[in-house]
Amino acid sequence: MDSHLEPASAPINGALRTGECLSLLRSVAAGRLIYTDNALPAVWPVTFAAPDGQIVIPTGGHQWFDRFDATVVALEAGAIASVTRTGWTVLAIGRSRLVIGTDGLHGFDDPTRAPWTEGPDEGYLVFDIERLTGHRAALLRPTGDHR
Repeated sequence: MDSHLEPASAPINGALRTGECLSLLRSVAAGRLIYTDNALPAVWPVTFAAPDGQIVIPTGGHQWFDRFDATVVALEAGAIASVTRTGWTVLAIGRSRLVIGTDGLHGFDDPTRAPWTEGPDEGYLVFDIERLTGHRAALLRPTGDHR
């Protein structure tokens, strides 16, 4: 079992402190971008990094991400162990902006440390984390469910 899923001292169904949330976010490479599409909630899987209070999502140069410039978005990430059905979920919320290159990215001052860089004009969707919440969870297993 992955060590970031269920530390021995972690309470099940308990709220996580900010530092724990950041540590857990940094332990995974993929999450779900949450946004609105025609006033309805929408979710899109993305890769991301979480350096120094920011969420950094590579755009791969896709114009689809342009819609999120200057909007409020969220990123949810988590992990659930299939055997024990225990794990965690973290939600980060903030106002996003599009960034070209690593200028203005916290923790990526050295271009060799930039995530997913293919060239100096690589684009990122970035947001400063304005709200961060998380909790440990134990999912119920209905009687007779042996999955």
